[in-house]
Amino acid sequence: MMFRWDGGFIMVSWDGFDDAVNWYTTHMGWECLDKIVTPVGKKAFLKMPKAGVVTLKSFEGDYEHFHRTDGEEGHLRLCFEIGDLDDTIAYFKENNITYSEPTVLLNGMKSFDFFGYENARFTVFENSTSKGQYPNSRVLGFGEVNTRIGVTDLKKAVDWYTNHLGFMVVSVDENKGVAHLQTEDAYFKHALKETVMDNIFLEKIAEPVKGNPSVRTYFDIRPDEFLDAYNQLIKNGFIPSQIAGNPMKGWGGFHFYDPDGNQINVWSYQMM
Repeated sequence: MMFRWDGGFIMVSWDGFDDAVNWYTTHMGWECLDKIVTPVGKKAFLKMPKAGVVTLKSFEGDYEHFHRTDGEEGHLRLCFEIGDLDDTIAYFKENNITYSEPTVLLNGMKSFDFFGYENARFTVFENSTSKGQYPNSRVLGFGEVNTRIGVTDLKKAVDWYTNHLGFMVVSVDENKGVAHLQTEDAYFKHALKETVMDNIFLEKIAEPVKGNPSVRTYFDIRPDEFLDAYNQLIKNGFIPSQIAGNPMKGWGGFHFYDPDGNQINVWSYQMM
């Protein structure tokens, strides 16, 4: 069974939800398509100008999966694209948005983190081919590298992700401490009936951290496989969270952890 990459949630407090929508539409240049209250909390659908829709989602107490904890952001990053690093940083300085020093990754892309509403951590990559195309937006869409995951043992992590999530290996470089994996894109697979591969980078780190990131990557399992996947994880020795919602009637999700404490979020929903 393959867990397909499917974007993610930006988590926010219940009371701060409307302010967060305003923050992201103002500073990121995103369009709010709709705001709704669902059985699993508040959601707003934010359209990015180049590619993709990301969902703003409220923390709430009814489900373990949506609890806000004091845990760290962790080493699993949902990644986004910017067009011009210098212009983006200049905007962040002008608007007092905190960011980290840029680094150059092994694929040559320049990357850095910044902190959004309620200190949610974002990871972005510069794609210079998009420079100047969306002058009123900062974050343009999901990145060419969809997710970065920090792991302490590269070989064991490659085996874990291929065995348990069905990812495919593109390359492993033990000397540089990085592995390139791929999984299918859920939207292209289910909505467009096309196979497009998304990129996952495993990166060697010194110490593991049990994370509860505010900006969460989600992997998709179809509703007819959802309970089988959940029960199989239990048989394999994992302790997944309580299921939030019901994918047979709309949306359902849960999480579990890899050996390094990275929170693996899984969702499923009925296709419209």
